Amino acid sequence: MYLLANIGATKIKVGLSKNLKKIEKIEIYKTPSQYTDFLNFLKNKFSFFELKLATLGFPGVFDKNNEKLIYAPNLKDFENKKIKSDLEKILKCPVILENDAALEGLGETYYGKGKNFNLFAYLSLGTGIGGVRIVDKEIDRKFFGFEPGHTLFLIDEKVFEFEKIFSGRAIESIFNKEAEKIKNKKFWNFYSEILGIFLVNVCLFWSPPAIILNGSLLKSLKKKIILKSFKSFMPFNLKLNIYFSDLKEKAGIYGSLIYAKKCLKYKK
Repeated sequence: MYLLANIGATKIKVGLSKNLKKIEKIEIYKTPSQYTDFLNFLKNKFSFFELKLATLGFPGVFDKNNEKLIYAPNLKDFENKKIKSDLEKILKCPVILENDAALEGLGETYYGKGKNFNLFAYLSLGTGIGGVRIVDKEIDRKFFGFEPGHTLFLIDEKVFEFEKIFSGRAIESIFNKEAEKIKNKKFWNFYSEILGIFLVNVCLFWSPPAIILNGSLLKSLKKKIILKSFKSFMPFNLKLNIYFSDLKEKAGIYGSLIYAKKCLKYKK
């Protein structure tokens, strides 16, 4: 059995596969904020499986060997823990770690809206803001990963990360209310326009012919306003497409499946 997991800041999505051809089932759990609670969760739920391999995505930046998170603002207690070795002890199998949004983008490449593109950008808009650039059906080469959510903006002579003003966690912190509980149309119209402008920056930095969007904030954001804002602020007239994921919470699981297959093939 193969364990395929996407560890988000709010939810854990887990899939199991017998042969990396088909996902048997997908289950969703709440993400523990404490690292020891997370280890106990995995131990209680999955340590009794006879696993061949486990592939997990986490939100944040890994060290050069992809063994521990060196920066994870939405899972602070997970930072600098020996995640790879700890999980291998608990699950009793080899463990592969990667950024969660990178795996979601890989899932879109083979099972979602990215199937017809050899180059595209993927953005996850949820508790945090993640993303990846996909090139030739692979996660693009990188030095430390892709972190579009930490793009800096100067507002009223103060520097802000995009994630600190736009993400689900930021909205809840600023307005003292969960994003999904905010029903004000003007609020979401404004945020949708901001996102359209941000997508222009994504295009200018990454030069993709398409951007695929996913994440819980899309339940509230206004797609037509996003597209209108993007087109009106894009400085030149090229046919750039924005798509909205159909895989939703399954994207990371499918990406974990593909990444596991690629890693096993590479080792051979």
